[in-house]
Amino acid sequence: MNDISHILFTPFQMGSYELKNRIVALPVFSGYADTDGRVTELLLEHYAGLAASGVAMVVVANAAVSADGKTSAHSLRADNEDFIPGLARLAQVIQQNGALACLQLNHAGQYAQADQPRLCASPQARHLRFKVSAFKEFMEFFPLEERYALTRRFLRQANTWRRGMTATEQEQVIAEFCQAADRACRAGFDMVELHGANDYLICQFLSAFTNSALSNVLLDLEQRCVFPLALVRAVKQQLPAGFPVGFRLMLSEWVPEGINLDQAMAFATKLATAGITYLSPSAGTFNSIFRPEIRARMNRPDYLCQEIAALTRCVQVPTIAVGRIHTPAQAARLISEKTADLIGLGRALRADPKWVSKAQRQDQKITACTNCLTCLRQVILEKGFTCSRWLKTVRKKTELGHRLLSRNYSMLSVVLDSKAMRCLTPSLARLWPATNPFTTPVCLALLGPPPETLDANSFEDRQKLLGEAAQLSGKGPNREPRIKSINLKGPPLDDEAISQVITQGNYGVVIMVHDPAHRWQVRLLYQMRQRVLILLGSHPEQNRILMPVDLSDTTLLILTFLKNVLLPKADIDVQVVHFSGESPKRIQQRWRQMKNICAITDTKLPIEIIKPKYPIAAEILDLARRRDCGAVLMGKRGLSGLKRMVLGSVSGKVLNGLTGQSLILVD
Repeated sequence: MNDISHILFTPFQMGSYELKNRIVALPVFSGYADTDGRVTELLLEHYAGLAASGVAMVVVANAAVSADGKTSAHSLRADNEDFIPGLARLAQVIQQNGALACLQLNHAGQYAQADQPRLCASPQARHLRFKVSAFKEFMEFFPLEERYALTRRFLRQANTWRRGMTATEQEQVIAEFCQAADRACRAGFDMVELHGANDYLICQFLSAFTNSALSNVLLDLEQRCVFPLALVRAVKQQLPAGFPVGFRLMLSEWVPEGINLDQAMAFATKLATAGITYLSPSAGTFNSIFRPEIRARMNRPDYLCQEIAALTRCVQVPTIAVGRIHTPAQAARLISEKTADLIGLGRALRADPKWVSKAQRQDQKITACTNCLTCLRQVILEKGFTCSRWLKTVRKKTELGHRLLSRNYSMLSVVLDSKAMRCLTPSLARLWPATNPFTTPVCLALLGPPPETLDANSFEDRQKLLGEAAQLSGKGPNREPRIKSINLKGPPLDDEAISQVITQGNYGVVIMVHDPAHRWQVRLLYQMRQRVLILLGSHPEQNRILMPVDLSDTTLLILTFLKNVLLPKADIDVQVVHFSGESPKRIQQRWRQMKNICAITDTKLPIEIIKPKYPIAAEILDLARRRDCGAVLMGKRGLSGLKRMVLGSVSGKVLNGLTGQSLILVD
């Protein structure tokens, strides 16, 4: 065993547990949870991989302790008993892959996605200039087309920063942390970690930058420590004796009047006295890490080593070294020099999942994180964690998996008359998913006139449609078919009213029978986002489907729908075409990669390459007519918004040119 292996791969006692080595997978927010905060397969796969990498402990990032404490639409949650089964699966998958499982608990405070975020104190005007400057540097980090939506989002959030929490509200948050910690324990996690960094709620209480008296007078450190220490003691009391509780500690905020090293060490001493098991340092907030001088500082290898060494000398609890630790040699030096007791790998382990095994063998070069902050940009934009160092296919597969988190196959059918019901009934089996990859079960909701207003023939047509749906839908918890009716009342239906129904019911598939007299159908197709929108036509060959693809990311969504809904049907004939003058070899390679990402075997779905002579929409319409295809399946947003304005929407032109064919649009 070489020196590096001897240093990094010796056991270490922490609390009641013996860690098998000195390496910890730090909490890095992934945004892989479901939109309701539940554990997903994507999240399980991610943390299983981290545990299997060979680390001793995996800290699961950023589980919200309350519904109003989420940092993201895809935050993991621990604020309800319903989340325990998913958390238990998460703890088990980490432990089964050889690591201890720790759940980080957090409340986002002023950065929470909530109507009224929790603030430790009212915002201070004296920091406004610094915040505006920091926000400008933050915005320059994003592409131009993203800045407007981001600015609107943050201004809307800042407008909710009205007042500090009352004593009662502080007690409520402490209780929420205690309850979440208890759920983590009952779910089988070996430890919990309290998130006291990154300018989230606990950190906001500790910082004079965010926590001042109403009179604008600075509170001293003792006063700012009251709430965090009360929270720590309450959580410790809630958990079984000896259950380890770690703390993510802010060493330096790099903002005016913010937490500095001296304050952090004074607070760390109090944490050690309160019984904290370990300290995991951090530095920087959204108000500082985008500043050029801070970016330069954070680009340096082990840029926090001196501060962490001072912290380690100050306290008698284990500390974790963090801050751009690239190589095993760096890590071993930090341990041998007693900078810290453990090595924390955050983005470094995501950039190279084989970091630990390479450290053991010392035979391969580490793929280092370049601090490009692509991962941070992705999670801020609610697109989920991806790394620029990953292979393109791995990155695209992860991005696709995240996009699917906000989707489902629950169907809403807009049936306005008997003709629509007769058209929908034979199409339902073809459009019903053969496999459902989502946590939301498939159901059918019929939006139409109340049954009592129908004549005898229309009522009979409705009953036939419901009978077909009942056979396809399976049974819900109450042993009834997953079918419901939404009755139309009041004025004639339009796209705005239907949009409201779709949004409120969170329907992922919307089916309408094409009626040229209803122009609102066309408007609806372009209003709805992140859904499958189907306009049924009268063509007799509905099973013969033309599928034009542009090989953009939207094509992956089309393939996913095709795989789960249409391909398993025996009588489906799908003809995939790509209109391009590019090299056929290159196109075939990209097509194989896309099928591989979507787990579609290479023997299925050949792609036909056609060199276009006319505008693409005209080519699609002509091909559908000549091949007698009854349906066209295509993407809705293959182009950016600006390009659509200049070139026009291909799918829009196809929609207007159809002669009886159905159109399936995947957005």
